[in-house]
Amino acid sequence: MQDPSSQAEEEPREVQGLRQTQSSDSIPANSPAAEPAAPTFTVSRTSNAPYNSPDGLPQNSLSEAQAAAQAQSNKHYAQFMKPKFARAPIKEAGRVAYLGESSNLSLLVQDKHGTTDVVHYPLPDTVRSVGGRMNELDDLEIEILHKRGAHLLPPRQLCDELVDSFFKWVAPVVPVINRSRFMRRYRDPSNPPSLLLLQAILLAGSRVCSNPQLMDANGSTTPAAITFYKRAKALYDANYEDDRVTIVQALVLMGWYWEGPEGKSKCQTKLQYTSNSTNSDVTKNVFYWTRVATIVAQGSGMHRSVEGSQLSKPDKRLWKRIWWTLFTRDRSVAVALGRPVHINTDDSDVEMVTEDDFIEDDRDYPSEYAPDPVHVQFFLQYVRLCEIMGLVLSQQYSVASKARRQNAIDLTHSDMALADWLQNCPKTVYWDKQRHHFWSALLHANY
Repeated sequence: MQDPSSQAEEEPREVQGLRQTQSSDSIPANSPAAEPAAPTFTVSRTSNAPYNSPDGLPQNSLSEAQAAAQAQSNKHYAQFMKPKFARAPIKEAGRVAYLGESSNLSLLVQDKHGTTDVVHYPLPDTVRSVGGRMNELDDLEIEILHKRGAHLLPPRQLCDELVDSFFKWVAPVVPVINRSRFMRRYRDPSNPPSLLLLQAILLAGSRVCSNPQLMDANGSTTPAAITFYKRAKALYDANYEDDRVTIVQALVLMGWYWEGPEGKSKCQTKLQYTSNSTNSDVTKNVFYWTRVATIVAQGSGMHRSVEGSQLSKPDKRLWKRIWWTLFTRDRSVAVALGRPVHINTDDSDVEMVTEDDFIEDDRDYPSEYAPDPVHVQFFLQYVRLCEIMGLVLSQQYSVASKARRQNAIDLTHSDMALADWLQNCPKTVYWDKQRHHFWSALLHANY
């Protein structure tokens, strides 16, 4: 392996782009350097300060493209009212609409017998986002994506290493991706995976990859993580992806990055929360991105059982893993940062995740990667541990619990639940000094 320093002059533009960090030429409004020497009532149009101008008037008419899109969207409800819509097959798992029982629109899609047991419906073909079609983005959005380098990827060898690191160290904690399905597309230049998802995977993978090309002079991979984060966020902000499952997957992984209050980037290391997280910007941390991912997931009905839906078996398994991953993130983040939980289990009827849900066989493609028993048991036990976290938060740390007297029965209940978890923890992930390994240690650190 060559010394990275000897390759500095030969680095391609992609690697040079990888090392770029945020520009600091814009001065914050409250910075002393931004204050004028004397009071003035005129502001330069090149300044970052806001100013009033006729140019600031909003548009009062739609463009032809916008008018066509609006006319198309007006047809959506008519699509929902077509006969047998409630029993229509779901061909794309990422294009599912959820209509809860309390929705008035659900009355329009009932079949002739008034059936209301269906809550997952295929999105009409008229509902499409830009989905990676550059000709549907305006010039400004295209310019932003290019300036962020959203379409740039590291050299293939480094990219492969980042993907491998992700599936080795990150995916067991957040098993939201069907690895066999992803890798088939990753190796196929004619049908590549979602760019948004790939940039998010590179972000998460950069936190656990030790390749020197990712490191700055201090041995930190933070600059690389910032680059991947900005690329993924630019794609997300541009609505570049229209597959809802893919969006949820990417949002979960974007939580591997946050910014501190002074703009200094703080990232998760070895999947553990650090003390720096308590000072993180509330819109750029794991708490924020987990909440956004949950909202998008609930919009597709991932919080509801899909056993009776028209989804394929592999997709049903993946949806269960995604939902229980969101549940674990919700509880663990609430405990780590002292925030309220977001997911109310009374609103969900998703069956408990099982070992079978880690089988990734597709109809025409057998699974290329057999489930790792240690990884599977780690996640199953982590879910159960997070259930106990939720119980402890509700009984001992919620606002409602402060209003009532401390109940000894509540404390006993929590202690018994933890003792039962420890007693029934499988040996494969039970931490023992003589059989120490990373996954058992991580699990019991949470315990």
